[in-house]
Amino acid sequence: MRDINGETRRERNEAFELLSPEAEVPEAGHPLWDWFWDLRSAQAPGFSGPVPLSHQEMLAWLQLTGNLLRREDIAVLKAMDGRYCQVVVEETEAIRAREAG
Repeated sequence: MRDINGETRRERNEAFELLSPEAEVPEAGHPLWDWFWDLRSAQAPGFSGPVPLSHQEMLAWLQLTGNLLRREDIAVLKAMDGRYCQVVVEETEAIRAREAG
């Protein structure tokens, strides 16, 4: 997510020589990680932040890709999406606070 200067949090951290943590995804989680980002890439943003993935969107994605998911996989993808939406909202608020102050 970019601020009004077009700068991402990672770029800002690098400018101030701060570390940006990398996601540590276990080998067994790579397919779900890739699928999550594939699902998110097709999701249009909402007016006040990210819109959570709907079951309908997940079903359409499954039909288009031919991927097969277990209930547990879907639960993990939904949990990842919930956390993603939460972090984007937090980052948006941090950008607003920086720009206001």
